[in-house]
Amino acid sequence: MNFHIRVDRFWLYYFVIRILYLIFTIFIYARLTTLGDTDRYLTAPLSSIADFKLLISSTQMMDAVGSIFGTLGGSNILTNLPFTLLSFFTIKWVIDKYHFRDYIDNRLLLIVLSLPNFCVWTSVCSKETVGLVFSAILGSLIIDFLNRDYSFKKKDYFAIYLCLIFKPQYLPFIAQGLVMIYIMNKYLKSVNSKVIFGCFVVFCNLAVLYLISDLINKYAGMMYMHFDDPNANSTRDNIWINDNDFFYEAPRGMFVAFFGPTFNEMLRSPVHLIAGMESVIILVLFLLLGSQLIYRLIFRYRLNVTVFFSYFIIITGISLLHYPFGIFNPGSAIRYRTNFLFLFILLFLYLCKEYALLKMKQKTSLAINND
Repeated sequence: MNFHIRVDRFWLYYFVIRILYLIFTIFIYARLTTLGDTDRYLTAPLSSIADFKLLISSTQMMDAVGSIFGTLGGSNILTNLPFTLLSFFTIKWVIDKYHFRDYIDNRLLLIVLSLPNFCVWTSVCSKETVGLVFSAILGSLIIDFLNRDYSFKKKDYFAIYLCLIFKPQYLPFIAQGLVMIYIMNKYLKSVNSKVIFGCFVVFCNLAVLYLISDLINKYAGMMYMHFDDPNANSTRDNIWINDNDFFYEAPRGMFVAFFGPTFNEMLRSPVHLIAGMESVIILVLFLLLGSQLIYRLIFRYRLNVTVFFSYFIIITGISLLHYPFGIFNPGSAIRYRTNFLFLFILLFLYLCKEYALLKMKQKTSLAINND
């Protein structure tokens, strides 16, 4: 009796890549730099699971989860393997759900999913692994809304809960994006009405920032003390000296906080060099995945208004909130970026798929007309 097991080479290759990243992270990367709080989570006492604060505290939750797997023996391959598997199957689920591989070159997709720091931080017991999980589910929810499926499922509520515990600052902009998509798809039919509504939402966000500018200035002045460690060679100078420096520096600061290390920092550290090269690759990949949107906007004066405004609110809003956590230290910038990077990747993959479908429809329509 013959049994034939069909192996999907793409996912086999990616699984091997993730395992190799886990080995690299434990035996090489951890010796070059710190793995954040991974050791702390995995060496936490088992009594952490009896602390009810774990339901409302991300650190306590990670202590509880880490203490369970830490019983296998400290920070090693075996204790971190479950988190590598969680990342792998989360990514596989969402990529397969939307059949991205049918519309995007598989080699390009494999590169997108195998970014070094992204794989390193989501291969171990870390908050970034949890960030990947709720980013994938919330990204899926946004795509469902764009596809006019407005139902909330149990996993969506679970992702919202995790986001509230780990990164609550992301939710206001994700929620705004979902509401914008719903209103534009459901109630606004003309392009002009969608543009007016989109501009109104952007204006409201700017108005809120203006109204709370004093509070932002207060907290911006306190932010640097969290990075001002004399033993941290990578800490940059404080750029928020005067009132409103946060706002004046925001355009450049948002880019630097997302990108991570500067050119000089890349030359001084192999870790920063890898991070900088990854950031260049990310920007190039985003340009490739969003090339059709750029082309249609610049050369054909066409734009999917719903996608544009919802993406603008989500991406700009999250980037603005990441800016204070990434501007003073390139290592922190890259690490914290991992929490929302997969969400951005999903949005661009969806964009690429939609324009690939549009192109296929246009070819089919042209062929029918020619016949």
